[in-house]
Amino acid sequence: MTSMRVLLILLTFCVTLGLGSQQVWAGSAARYALVVGNNFGNTSLLELENLHHAEREAKRLRRHLVQYGNFSAERVVLVTGQGRDEILAAARGLIRLRRQDQERLGTVPTLFALFFTGHGLSGKLLTADDPLTGKDLANLFRDMHATLNLGFFDACYAGSLDLDALKSKGVESTPGFNPVTELPKELLNTEGTVWFASSRPNELSYEDQELGGLFTHFFIEAFTGADRDGVGITLDDMWEYARRRTLRMVAKYGRSQTPEKFVRSLKTRGPLYFSFPEQRSARLVFDPMTQGTFLLRYQYGALVEQVVKPAGRRLEVPVYHGKLSLSRLDQTRAEDRATQHFQLARGAEVRIRPRGIAQKRERIGYQDVPIRSKGQIPDLELTLRNYQPALALETGYRYSLIQSRLLGNPHLAVFGASLCYGPFSFGLQAGYGSMVQHFDSWNYRLNQWDLRGLAGYGIDLGTLRWDLELAGALSFFDLKYSSGQTRHPRGGWLGGGTRLSLPLPFQRPWLILSARVHLGMRLSQGIARDDTESHRAFDPAFEIGLSIPGIFF
Repeated sequence: MTSMRVLLILLTFCVTLGLGSQQVWAGSAARYALVVGNNFGNTSLLELENLHHAEREAKRLRRHLVQYGNFSAERVVLVTGQGRDEILAAARGLIRLRRQDQERLGTVPTLFALFFTGHGLSGKLLTADDPLTGKDLANLFRDMHATLNLGFFDACYAGSLDLDALKSKGVESTPGFNPVTELPKELLNTEGTVWFASSRPNELSYEDQELGGLFTHFFIEAFTGADRDGVGITLDDMWEYARRRTLRMVAKYGRSQTPEKFVRSLKTRGPLYFSFPEQRSARLVFDPMTQGTFLLRYQYGALVEQVVKPAGRRLEVPVYHGKLSLSRLDQTRAEDRATQHFQLARGAEVRIRPRGIAQKRERIGYQDVPIRSKGQIPDLELTLRNYQPALALETGYRYSLIQSRLLGNPHLAVFGASLCYGPFSFGLQAGYGSMVQHFDSWNYRLNQWDLRGLAGYGIDLGTLRWDLELAGALSFFDLKYSSGQTRHPRGGWLGGGTRLSLPLPFQRPWLILSARVHLGMRLSQGIARDDTESHRAFDPAFEIGLSIPGIFF
């Protein structure tokens, strides 16, 4: 049997017609699915016990196809508890949608998947009234005319067995529905057909009282549980996951149910990705002045998406990390369609703008580096946003709400340096303040030196940068009383807060205006001559300052 590792590469498209930050999802314009679930199966041959989970399983399967399989919701049709006519009517609606997409997109590779979970008897799929026959399914697949057909059948002759935890979808080894024996040979031999059956022709399929149909349950679980390979989980890995766990579960009860896979006429080699559970961690940012139709290809064509970018608005496209190719499709001749290949790490950001357009300002801690890789798109420039160490010298003023009984100057002049590296920031500040305090019978003069260290994480807000910071400080005091007595105590401060930075001017800043609000605890002695114990007190502070950026290395 041909391994699913040599399945054809299914090129799946997603067309983005919206603007702004609308997301682009893989396969939403070229993947179609009909999901059928029936607890009841109508037949006059014998009395069948209703299933308990088939319709619930069908609903779960539809949710997973949309959430993880990158099927668009309108292209996954769910039919539960209905008869033959309703199921075929839903299929015809899906076929019409497929033809409308073809008129809009042109001839593109497509995937059609039919999922059935319910009763099967004597080569037919039972519904609420008349059964679905192999001829019905053959007509459906033929009219859909997809590049790859996938059939999933968890159905056999169904009744009840006296088991504690399992109910069989069959009281004896009676023929249920097997695609190889029931579908016409011309359909079976059509290029690009894959059939999954929950058991062999001479075996029963089981329904667990808690889990439902075993093969369907484990296939649904495989959307997130199977091993990932590249940008997602392949259909082959999902099959193996469901098959192994089905075998293991029925073996616990001393039963036999062996799922079967049939692959016909798959000529092109490559993995078929069926689930994409991982979040898109990188992104492409199209400049407002960029326009056109673009094609994204992952891992040399294992997954393909189409993006339509109108002029006038910025478009942000989430993408998977890894090997990626970007092609421009709006050239008239195919040979003129330039392609650029590059590698994206997790969290990477690529900016795409017309070549020759003046680059906007460099954001603090970042640098846009042109991508020099295989292939180029002549009229576009692709830049990768990298972290860049940036050192700035700063000066400012800090005001603290120090309790009057404790040592500390509420007014300090601060000088320092800060280092930004992408979102990370580090700073070192020295502060100085002098004050004289008069009382009725005595007074004192206080000089204070501060040494403060800071570490933060910044969020880019476009023009602004917002940092969350942790900070700690050591304070040194020179205290002289009117009596001539002197003291040289020390203190400390620990806390954190936030900083907001505004570059001036916006495009090419040569100054950065920043404001800080910090909350923390101060450890300090009292101001009285005999108060040498250390006291803790809440000490919020506000700081405003200017820094000179642009020292890069």
